[in-house]
Amino acid sequence: MASQQFEALFIKHGAASFDKQIYLKAMLGRSGWAFDLSSGVLAFRRPHEENLQLNVQVLGTESEEARTWLWGWANPSGIPEGLLRSANELKALGAELGVAELTTPELPITPTVDPQRIALVACGAQRAGCFFRAPYPGGAIYLLIKDPRYKRSVTRPIPRILRVFPMFLSDYPVGNQRAALLSYLKFYRLAVQEEGRRIIATMKATVRAPLGAGAPTQLIAEFDQGDRFIAFRQA
Repeated sequence: MASQQFEALFIKHGAASFDKQIYLKAMLGRSGWAFDLSSGVLAFRRPHEENLQLNVQVLGTESEEARTWLWGWANPSGIPEGLLRSANELKALGAELGVAELTTPELPITPTVDPQRIALVACGAQRAGCFFRAPYPGGAIYLLIKDPRYKRSVTRPIPRILRVFPMFLSDYPVGNQRAALLSYLKFYRLAVQEEGRRIIATMKATVRAPLGAGAPTQLIAEFDQGDRFIAFRQA
């Protein structure tokens, strides 16, 4: 079971980081990829587009056979120190906040502590653009993309939130779904008003046409007494 401290970080960062991964998947499509550990460059070969090369940080590795997660700073394989800055900063954050999952070298993979959840927390805590799971026989290496050349643009956040947040809850059990949504709305800098079991979020600036033409500028989220999400309504 995840510690309370780790769960708090997941609630804070999970939805926004999940959103970033949805964006990455849509952008890459069927792109091929290659990763050079010596240089820390992750390259994507995109059909009909210019290849994209990005500098990354190494978070850690997943072993499918042992069902464990190994932090990059604990890996004996000799990962270049320059690629471990983010992992080391997360370790320091874990020591500061008492998050065992960020300071324990190797972790068993469980339903509440797995590589995806760890990477989602890392992505948010490090303010990264996204993360990338690079599989290899028997496991995968998780890479954090913090390169300014990776650009993400969302001009209509409310339609995106309406679609992505239920997907996030479907994929990941979340203890406090209300708190998770509030953090997600904060990520998009929406104006938030809480009224009983409702959350009302409004765009602070009018979306300009034509990209935002007809897009909703306000949403209402309904929750039950246990802070479990019920439904969205558009105002």
